[in-house]
Amino acid sequence: MRHIPIQNLQEEFDEMYGTGAFESWKIKASEHLEQIKSMNPDERSNHWKKNNIWMDLYPALSRLSGHKCWYSEKKESEFSVDHFRPKALSKNHDGNKIQESGYWWLSYYWGNFRLAGNLVNLLRKDRFTDEEEVYGKGNFFPLDLENGSKAQEGDLYCTIESRLLLDPIVASDTEKISFDQNGEPYPSYSEGDDLKNYMRGKLSIKYYGLKHTPLTRERAKIWVNCNNLVELTNNYLKYNINNPALVTNKLDTCFEQFAEMANFKSPFSMVVKNYLLFKCKETNYEWLEKVLKVI
Repeated sequence: MRHIPIQNLQEEFDEMYGTGAFESWKIKASEHLEQIKSMNPDERSNHWKKNNIWMDLYPALSRLSGHKCWYSEKKESEFSVDHFRPKALSKNHDGNKIQESGYWWLSYYWGNFRLAGNLVNLLRKDRFTDEEEVYGKGNFFPLDLENGSKAQEGDLYCTIESRLLLDPIVASDTEKISFDQNGEPYPSYSEGDDLKNYMRGKLSIKYYGLKHTPLTRERAKIWVNCNNLVELTNNYLKYNINNPALVTNKLDTCFEQFAEMANFKSPFSMVVKNYLLFKCKETNYEWLEKVLKVI
């Protein structure tokens, strides 16, 4: 998961459709919100089906992430606009309902939209394994109710809640999931060191479907590509240590390749950072710390 600057959505939308376009969209959104206030859940559901104007923001949301899923960093041929806090019903990780009518008042709020790939937004088993566990976000939005309360209707920011799912628009959340050489995701914090953040990482991996085999395979390939680049560069440095010009040129090329792989438009760019953090701790690979400073 990589940080997405959702505050730039208006700029992206206006750049695509003209100055004032985003303000016009927000006016329409406010009108639809006003219409659904007095509706029951079934009436709201019907209204959303006919008036899903959040899809108008789809192209701009995609540009914000370099056309990648905001949760998995996978390039997709098609995305859905996910309501981070579910609009119709929300359930805790134990299956119990938290918001019976969902966060309906956020259904037309642009700050609640995230771009999600199909492996994230839909509930499904991993078709490449015999596992019975179901992955995907669906209408799950687990909260830590021991250290917070559920939001009240009309609260746009829901600051009273202690949410458990990691959010790509919150920069500090993006470091709470790491990846290993097999492409497998795992919580960055251990259960013993930080139970809360361990749980947040674990639940987010499940509900964002980050363990789906297609995702782990692609992340593993990125790790291999990183390692091949490093080993070739390290070998070159070893046998050309007495030629500073060649060493400098080789390092420049290596730095540029890592910068490209870690670019926000590149798939699974956070795997690149995870690889470097891991590899730079090994003897003779300390020079990779300098790469981390430029990506």
